[in-house]
Amino acid sequence: MTGIVKSGSKRRYNTALRRELAHLTRQRIIDAARRLLVKGTYSHVTIDDIANEAGVAYQTVYSVFGTKLRLAQAMLESGFHTERTDDLISHAHESSDPEVALRIGAQITRRFNEPCADLFRFMRESGDPNLLQRYQEMATTRLSEVAFMAAKLEQTGRLRRSLTTSEIHDVIWGMSGPDWYIQLVFERGWTPDRYEAWLGDALINLLLQPKAPEPMPEQGKPSPGARTPSRARVSRERTGGAPRTA
Repeated sequence: MTGIVKSGSKRRYNTALRRELAHLTRQRIIDAARRLLVKGTYSHVTIDDIANEAGVAYQTVYSVFGTKLRLAQAMLESGFHTERTDDLISHAHESSDPEVALRIGAQITRRFNEPCADLFRFMRESGDPNLLQRYQEMATTRLSEVAFMAAKLEQTGRLRRSLTTSEIHDVIWGMSGPDWYIQLVFERGWTPDRYEAWLGDALINLLLQPKAPEPMPEQGKPSPGARTPSRARVSRERTGGAPRTA
């Protein structure tokens, strides 16, 4: 009886170990595919290239994914993720200050593009109809997701009068897409922090009218909140600071 229990435990252990090894092999292939596909041309990168990069036999790649397209799709599913954006989106909705909301939007955009911009570029430049369709679907989804910001800004009274609501929506969508991140960070060597700060400034300058300057107090009148000097102080100032004596 003891031998049967030990045998069953060993089989469960072996099964779990095989699943873990299979998962690790699958992820290693996906990581290798990303390294090659986002830097090269989709049609020129072969399954053999990916297998060599991953350190596995090409038959293993075929047995796990079947085709290069399925491997590319698995790479996209594994790669598209964002971190800690739900709270930021809530803060952007709640903020009554349009400049704060736009800077939060720039932070959210950075969180999306930092791990995923290379995948957007890969899909757009792949030449594969299925991947191009996925790219268009994600761009359309992003267009609908930024609509709330355009509507929110319109309620603040700070929007530039030269822009229509539709144009405001388009500017936010275009500026928050992967293209600016790719050009400035990937191609020009900006840091993600610098990109985020620039994007916040750019959105504010493009979309909002400058804040009206605070009114200056009239000459001879104290500004609101200013303290009125006491009579004793005025008296001392007139007599050169010396206190009066009886």
